[in-house]
Amino acid sequence: MSRHLFIAVLILLAFNAPAYAQFPREGVAEISNGQSSAFVGAWAIGFPEGEGMINGEPPVSCETPVLLQSDGEHKLVYVSPTGQKVAFDLTEFSGRTVWFPANGSSMIAVWISSDEFFSYTVDLATGRANWNDPRVYRRC
Repeated sequence: MSRHLFIAVLILLAFNAPAYAQFPREGVAEISNGQSSAFVGAWAIGFPEGEGMINGEPPVSCETPVLLQSDGEHKLVYVSPTGQKVAFDLTEFSGRTVWFPANGSSMIAVWISSDEFFSYTVDLATGRANWNDPRVYRRC
């Protein structure tokens, strides 16, 4: 009897568990990771799109984009729509690009195409990527 109850509880948990989308964790092979040149340009920042996803307005639009500027082969400067700048060192790791700021949390970029990449924050305390909450950068 207890075995049947255990199986019923497992089935109930499986159907009531949150359904997370499987966002990409490795970029397309055609784009070199760790290179600032691929990122250079103006970018809107939004959310993943797909079936069952409800998104509001993107945090950053092409009307007032984020600018990404090269500061060397493996260095990138992020310029916010308000003009604030943050410098990042870039490195390739496991089919993605890791952005390291001088201070604070790093970020992981996963290329989808030459005009779109997913970004994931990395928890400063644990070093783990927040794979379930990406932002999507789309070239303007």
